[in-house]
Amino acid sequence: MEQVRTVLAGETSFLVRTSGEGDDTPVLLLHGVPETSACWREVSVGLSAGRTVLAPDLPGLGGSRYSGPYDVGSLVAQLVALLDAEGIEQIDVVGHDWGGILAFGLAARHPARVRRLVVANAPYHRSAPLWRAWYVMVFALPGLPDAVFRVAGRRVVETMLRLGWGDGPPLDDERREEYAAAYTPSSAARAVLGYYRALARPRRGALRPGSGLAGAVGEVRVPRTVLIWGALDPALPISVAEDAVLRLGPDTTLTTVPGAGHFLIEERPELVTELVRQALA
Repeated sequence: MEQVRTVLAGETSFLVRTSGEGDDTPVLLLHGVPETSACWREVSVGLSAGRTVLAPDLPGLGGSRYSGPYDVGSLVAQLVALLDAEGIEQIDVVGHDWGGILAFGLAARHPARVRRLVVANAPYHRSAPLWRAWYVMVFALPGLPDAVFRVAGRRVVETMLRLGWGDGPPLDDERREEYAAAYTPSSAARAVLGYYRALARPRRGALRPGSGLAGAVGEVRVPRTVLIWGALDPALPISVAEDAVLRLGPDTTLTTVPGAGHFLIEERPELVTELVRQALA
């Protein structure tokens, strides 16, 4: 049975959905944008037999309160503080979209704490082609996207979900409304834009050696990494996943999900659950 709690950790007041319990390695589920931890509801049920499953709203998003900074290193530090607050030493991490970027960052900065790593539709070193992910640069602009979110935040969320969806059953109206409401407050809009701005315009000292996405994430060395990819993702094509496999090394596997778009966690929850269970076995 799922429990929804508030956990104070680091500089964040996390909203955390918890299910299951047991002796197996706990699982940390990290959502993407414009979703919240609610996107994992179906998946967490399938993973909770014999282990604890934690699905937090990312810092500053959904029900989690955090005022920045929003670079990958700072966000990862908030997640580590959450693990410390929960008394968890080692975890399996599953991340999608922005949650996948933070999962890579967590594995790079704290490899001893990550046993298995599963990432769905999130870039590693190579970003998406600009013509596909044009919204990244738009969100990084000063002023304009803030005004757009103030005037039409719900429309922005609905458009992102619609354009990123594959050919499966559409997202139900209740969940779509839940996400639209989560990103409408000015604090949530400021946070999500902060994520993109920090990636596009990193602050001094926020990067490790290197630059751009590679410098922000760092070098991942986890014994087993599994990538799951929606084959119809309009923003992050399969070539981005293939590049990640080459860079992550021979212990990395890639499974594509035909017909699924960017939001495959909710488009194909049963299949994603089974793929994650196999990856964490």
